[in-house]
Amino acid sequence: MLLKYLNQLEQAVRAACEHPDSATVTYCADCVATLDAYLDGQMEPVQRRGRELMDGLIPADLHDRVCLRVH
Repeated sequence: MLLKYLNQLEQAVRAACEHPDSATVTYCADCVATLDAYLDGQMEPVQRRGRELMDGLIPADLHDRVCLRVH
């Protein structure tokens, strides 16, 4: 499941970078929320590594727009 959610996030980030409209950014935020919720239920090492990978997928210019919608 982790790889599935990471792949979805990677595709959403790519789409949001190419077309940064509200719909694609919202979809990207939804992918972040889904992955974040999944990681909450995992053991600490999986949570830590999953969040490291998630943070590495989201470019700095998109990070604030996406994470503000999630938190």
